[in-house]
Amino acid sequence: METATAAETTRRIVIERDIPEPAVAGLVEFIDRYYIKSKARFIEPLSFRKTVSGTGFELFWTLKPVGPEQATPLPVSLKISQPAVELDFPGSDPSDKPLQNAVERTVDEIEATVLSYFQNIKTTSLYFVIGASEEHSEAPDQRGIMRNVAKRIFTGNTTSLFLSFILLSFALFFIIGVYTVFVLISVQLVALVFSDKIVYRIGSVRPDAERPLVTIVSVRSNAGTLKSISQHGKKILSQIREEIARSATATYSVPTNEELKSTVISSLLRHGIIATGEEITVKTRDVYRIVHEVSEKFGRQTPKITIANSIVSNASATGVSSSRSTVMITAGSLEDLNDEELEAVIGHEMGHVAGHDPVILFAATSFEFLGRFYLWFPLLLYLGFFYFLLAFGGIYLVGKFLETRADTESVLVFGNPEALASALTKIGFRQLFREKYNPGAKLFDWFQFDPHPPIYFRIARLSKYSGRQEPVKHTLLVSIRDIVVGFFSALFQV
Repeated sequence: METATAAETTRRIVIERDIPEPAVAGLVEFIDRYYIKSKARFIEPLSFRKTVSGTGFELFWTLKPVGPEQATPLPVSLKISQPAVELDFPGSDPSDKPLQNAVERTVDEIEATVLSYFQNIKTTSLYFVIGASEEHSEAPDQRGIMRNVAKRIFTGNTTSLFLSFILLSFALFFIIGVYTVFVLISVQLVALVFSDKIVYRIGSVRPDAERPLVTIVSVRSNAGTLKSISQHGKKILSQIREEIARSATATYSVPTNEELKSTVISSLLRHGIIATGEEITVKTRDVYRIVHEVSEKFGRQTPKITIANSIVSNASATGVSSSRSTVMITAGSLEDLNDEELEAVIGHEMGHVAGHDPVILFAATSFEFLGRFYLWFPLLLYLGFFYFLLAFGGIYLVGKFLETRADTESVLVFGNPEALASALTKIGFRQLFREKYNPGAKLFDWFQFDPHPPIYFRIARLSKYSGRQEPVKHTLLVSIRDIVVGFFSALFQV
């Protein structure tokens, strides 16, 4: 989202760009149903109107004054078209602080509504990831229980891998006793050493220097599509994937993309699923170039790359060194994030690799294993279940330190904290909105079993690096300090 300063609030604020043409009318209906109607008691009677403006729509309404401190109503203009979703507040006084607070909240609410609409579309859409050859394409199919388990453990954050071993240690202790610690550390070490190969095999699309492009084909589902899938079962997606993969390769060519749409339509139709070209979106990204350029800026070897066919916008990296590392990028990230945002997110992951974070987490969990059995076993007997809450909390705290340092590394290398902040806003918009406007949410999110700090903290912290010139010598120490300060700030604000 492009924000404006207080003196610029009468200027148009861009919420989102490049809206797919079929989504324009649906977005208007979604905002009307889930925002305008829910805000009816706060809108001046008879002030709402909807008009067709060129190839898009314009919605206008006037918000009533909220609270005794706001004296004047707030006029709102929302334009929705293929180029952009734009908000305007005509005639608002930039010096009226209560009015500007209402402006800020309205912008946040509209942005959350728009992002929710696209998230809802993604959850009911079919995705096909197209690589450079038949063996480098895939669809959202069932790849077996073990592969799905591996994807859950190794994607998102390496912390999940090591916490899974702590969970496993509970069960093994009753089988092999104190030998559990040696077995788990050995198995954990093997998993760490070969983690890059394990993650690399999870995705079928693996761009490299010879096959740098990845094409994401999304098919917006309708009631008929969902009914067909439920009748035939998800196995038909594998068959469709194979048919598409035999005749499709990733390319920037517009004619080839149109041919790809026809291939998808024909394949779906053969399985009783009716779709039109307007319901199909094709987006091609030069993934290898982006990862390679990020690696060069970090002064590191380009890692192996694999694409996970997941609608969630995310990325992860694992490996014991830059020469033995793999970056996993989801299809959702390739669809949602622009080049600068994607570079910033991959830079964050390269920060994990450069900082040897998987090795640090291995050391932390190994220390917990050894300490539990040989140093403070009486404490385990005394605390019982609460000990494991403390152990998990400690590992997650280490994860928060490392995640914050990875943010710092990305910002220092690229000098563009706004890009990472924008990506985080898209990835965690619901959590961000809740943290901003729900009392107590900021503190509560610090106590969640999540290796990532609260998003509001990460974004606010990134803003401190905007325009920063002086280097940061000890990024981990700075990150630990910021985590401590951020937590106590949230604690004392409650």
